[in-house]
Amino acid sequence: MARKKTRNMRLILIIILIIAIIIIAILSYTLTSDRKQNIFEGIGKDIIIEVEKVVAYPFDSIKKLFKNYIDLRNVRKENEILKSNVDELNSLKAANTELEKEIKELKDELNIEHVLTDYSYLNATVVNRNTNYWYNTITIDKGKNNDIQTGMVVINGKGLIGKVTNVSNFTADVRLITTNDSNNKISVTITNGESKVIGLMNGYSYETNDILIEGVSNTQDVKVGDMVYTSGLGGVFPSGILVGTVENITTDSYGLAKIIKVKPSVSFDDINYVSVLKRSDTK
Repeated sequence: MARKKTRNMRLILIIILIIAIIIIAILSYTLTSDRKQNIFEGIGKDIIIEVEKVVAYPFDSIKKLFKNYIDLRNVRKENEILKSNVDELNSLKAANTELEKEIKELKDELNIEHVLTDYSYLNATVVNRNTNYWYNTITIDKGKNNDIQTGMVVINGKGLIGKVTNVSNFTADVRLITTNDSNNKISVTITNGESKVIGLMNGYSYETNDILIEGVSNTQDVKVGDMVYTSGLGGVFPSGILVGTVENITTDSYGLAKIIKVKPSVSFDDINYVSVLKRSDTK
């Protein structure tokens, strides 16, 4: 009896499945066929479409709600980042104000007229160099038309080059710091991060390619490897321009002063591009 009942149930399920397949096939054909539909097929198609809309509506609403939630969360995250950036900018502004105050105090204390922050940079290209005076001058492609003036300081990405000595409308001559000229002395600061010693650049050794520093007492602490920068004293060169590194230290014949040789940070045999420092308060 049980087996017969089970067999009947299977038969009913198979019949229902067959009917469902037939109905789906008929609907598929009538909905996709290009033939002219009768009124009942049209009504059936409209009903199916409306049912699909009703069934799809809650899913579309949930999808839209979820998208809005994701967008809102992203906006909140962006707002937090912007708020953090604003706080950071305020901190930097405060720090910059404090640094400007310290720079002014140091300039007054050390009698330094200008520092690098007082200048803008005008890039230029070396267009001429006299082989007979290789370590004396170079000519650059900027002149009066670019507001270049005599006495302006010239550097490159590695350090101090020299200063402008002659200007025409379209070019300018730059006297290099390697020029052996008694009038070309430049005040420098020798520092190792802990102590600072003031000296004067006084010539260039063509044999060893070293800058010579004088005016340093034998009692002052200077070591090989110390960095040399412009001091800003004298009002010609701003402070803080890298000159080079102490390479050799000896004592003069009287034992009173040090003879310091500095390896330039700039390779003066290969100068192609430079920058002219222009005071920010000038044109």
